[in-house]
Amino acid sequence: MNWRYATRAAIALWILLMIRLMIADVWDETNGMLYFSDPQNSLSEIVQFVLTRSLGFWRPLPALLAGAVMHFFPDFSVSWRILRAINIALLLGSLAFFAHALDRWNVRERFLMTIAMLFSGSAIITAGWYANIFDASTLFALAGGIALLAHGRSLLAGVVFGIAFFCKETAALMLPFLGVLLAARRISWRDAVRAGIPALVFGGVYFVLRGRIIAFGSASDIHPFDVQSLWPTIVHLAQSFWLQTMKAGPWLPIGAAFTLLSLLALRRPMVIAAMVVFFAATAGLYWGMFTTPQTQLITSMNFIGRLYLVPVALFVFLLALERKPIALAILLLPIVFGAALTYRDHARFQRTYKRIYRTAAEAAVKPLTVHYPEKPLDDKVRGIRVGDFPDARVRVDAKTGRLIFVP
Repeated sequence: MNWRYATRAAIALWILLMIRLMIADVWDETNGMLYFSDPQNSLSEIVQFVLTRSLGFWRPLPALLAGAVMHFFPDFSVSWRILRAINIALLLGSLAFFAHALDRWNVRERFLMTIAMLFSGSAIITAGWYANIFDASTLFALAGGIALLAHGRSLLAGVVFGIAFFCKETAALMLPFLGVLLAARRISWRDAVRAGIPALVFGGVYFVLRGRIIAFGSASDIHPFDVQSLWPTIVHLAQSFWLQTMKAGPWLPIGAAFTLLSLLALRRPMVIAAMVVFFAATAGLYWGMFTTPQTQLITSMNFIGRLYLVPVALFVFLLALERKPIALAILLLPIVFGAALTYRDHARFQRTYKRIYRTAAEAAVKPLTVHYPEKPLDDKVRGIRVGDFPDARVRVDAKTGRLIFVP
């Protein structure tokens, strides 16, 4: 079998599936377009807003890119599709960087790595929701830095790792992953130090600047640290790591066995220990974000897959680098299962909002009022108000995603 052609076919199939998933803009996608596409906001005002204001986070590089696209392409039917296409390109670029690094290290595990990375819940939700541009751009930068490491350009790689902090704080996972690559004997201590120092410097600058805009761990920060949520985070992260969804029902606890298998597959004690540290760093970074399984369709948990993107991609790359094809093949079971759940539910989620947009377009009275308190929306472009409106004749059934029309 020609694995190169099989890999290209898998990529082409994935792209087609992602195009079919372009159904409707939802949640933060819509809110972003309402602000950045507003003709009253000049480009300079958008730049100033992104660089100096808190959105609950401060991730200026991808936010500037998204803001510019929405400013120059204000048509709602166009901009969200362009931005999702950018996410798709960033994911494929990351895959290309990882494949190039494997080639430089004389490893030929491209096909399984491609399937495991693309046909996953994290990749699907990232490609299917442009608000995940932060995760996509972070992975792109980290993968590019790893490709530079494979070329022996460790100092430049460290600079790229540092720049990734300005895409999302998840870039910090590259620091323990340098320890993993060191334990796997793919880089030397000199390479690790030369890459780690600029990454730490850039990361330090980022957190200082971020701290001036958002007090770390404060009520205005999207990442509060609650001691009681630490253990549930560790447990649920271990259970869902390869499923990459919190909506697997009775299958969720079984996911921990796959996490243990992936660690044991590494075989060498030093590499396993390094990956345990990496997993602990992931749990610390996502402290409080994996506390309860998903039981409803229309909820923020629909987008939880984005959080797995960087740590899972790095782990998949390591398994490919360590030549563990059997382990990767076994892990495809939870990965593809979780991807199927994510694809199905995200399509349903989008169809719910597409029905709302269609109902608003056909409504004789504007704005259309929809009762759904969890995620308010004041869309003056389409004439829609979503929020806590108990008397509204249109309601969202959060569990199933169905629209309920009250007579």
